Amino acid sequence: MVRERLIQAIREEMKTGEIRKRFFPMMTDFGVRDYSETVHTMGLNYLTAIGRTISDTTAISECPVYPYEKQTFVAEKVAEESGEYHIGKKPAVRPDSIWYSTKDNQPLLLCEFERYDNSRLKNRKLEEKIQNLLIAYHQLGGNVPLILFVYWTYPKVTPGDISNYIRIFDEGFTMGNGTRVPGIDGRKTSYLVYHCVASGDKDNLTFNQWIKVR
Repeated sequence: MVRERLIQAIREEMKTGEIRKRFFPMMTDFGVRDYSETVHTMGLNYLTAIGRTISDTTAISECPVYPYEKQTFVAEKVAEESGEYHIGKKPAVRPDSIWYSTKDNQPLLLCEFERYDNSRLKNRKLEEKIQNLLIAYHQLGGNVPLILFVYWTYPKVTPGDISNYIRIFDEGFTMGNGTRVPGIDGRKTSYLVYHCVASGDKDNLTFNQWIKVR
């Protein structure tokens, strides 16, 4: 199955870092300055690159999802049907990376890469990223085999328990306007969670430790 093939490829890359070492030496050897969105840009492009190495798969960084819940995919054409999550209720979301099948143009994976620290503001951002992944999932018709969420930290930052955020994938959440967003359909969709621990300091960070959370 496609889902198992994607999971295997991601698990292998997170373990070996072969793509990281080959195409992103600034992440593995030279180091990255934590300035503006530099780390985020590196991370999302790396995750996009993984998708482009998998057979019959392509990947797009920062791809907006057309804001409708129900969609029917036919070959390379997408037919939209007005659904619950339209622009008036929720702005279009833009996952850090979306992987597509090159055979039928169906979305295969949604991904976000986000920093974690111990501030309430950053924790809220983490929660919003997971919520946006779930919204995008439903806007694409709920036919996405896999969701990948990666959060990164500085070396001395000990992450708190984020299980309440991760459960959003299973349980869903309620938007500020009262709209209920259901969780994923576990029969056809899985999700992976990784914690990336940086090494170094703000002026020179490397990213070689990717820990499986789920």
